[in-house]
Amino acid sequence: MRLRDFLKSKLFFKHLLLIILSFFVLLFLVMQLLKIYTRHGKEYEVPKITGQSLQDVMSSQEMSLFDIVVIDSIYREDIQAGTILTQDPNPGSMVKRGRKIYVTVVAFSGEIVKMPVCVNVSLKTAVQNLVDKGLRVGTLMFRSADIGGNGFVVEQRFNGQSIKAGTDIQSGEAIDLIVEVPSTTTIVKIPNILGKTEKEAELLLWQVGLNVGFKQYDGEKDRDKMRVVSYSPLSNSATLGTSISLNFMSSSKKKYQKEMDNFNREKNKKAEEERINQQIEEQITSDEVQEN
Repeated sequence: MRLRDFLKSKLFFKHLLLIILSFFVLLFLVMQLLKIYTRHGKEYEVPKITGQSLQDVMSSQEMSLFDIVVIDSIYREDIQAGTILTQDPNPGSMVKRGRKIYVTVVAFSGEIVKMPVCVNVSLKTAVQNLVDKGLRVGTLMFRSADIGGNGFVVEQRFNGQSIKAGTDIQSGEAIDLIVEVPSTTTIVKIPNILGKTEKEAELLLWQVGLNVGFKQYDGEKDRDKMRVVSYSPLSNSATLGTSISLNFMSSSKKKYQKEMDNFNREKNKKAEEERINQQIEEQITSDEVQEN
């Protein structure tokens, strides 16, 4: 049979039809296998895991659907080591089984840094030197001096012992500073820390000679969102070394501005009362002098 005759025959068309049908059947099977392999149409919601322990998350049944990958660790002295700080994808995202969830966790210890020079410099300089190295101020202690007392740091201590500049120390550790001041220097103005982050508020307090006291957080503890809404003692000034307790609230909360406004009103009211009392005391003193 010649080729031309074969191409016109029923046998050729029969074979051609079988080939086309086989192609579509094979294509259909491949598509079904791909759907099964990629789990097409089956997605799972990513739960919120920030703030939880990495170990607990890794062992949970819910997270067995995903692959947890730690991409970074950051030392935070105020949060328990191993706590998850960030996650990607975000909570609520719909992903397929086996999707990698990238997380940042709190490191178990800080990196090793060199102790900076804090002695024979002003308190403000010493504080900045510590912060620049990733260290914290522990306790500020003040010593009066009739002669000298220029407000310079005279000793730096770690765990109650003097520590020399250049000594290896973990970032995040607290360094106590002893400052020598004139005997007449006792009262300092409390800086404007309302609306400041925890880091900003601490730095401002340390630089003027005030210690950071108890810290309270309203809502989720997140340094990026938390701001100072009030503090105690409720005053415009304080004695050197006074511990200032701080209250934080997320700036995203509706009552955030209201809390600061209420605190400002109370502070201004107390300041006015103190001013009136001072005027009364001065008047009484003046009257006593005139009588004598």
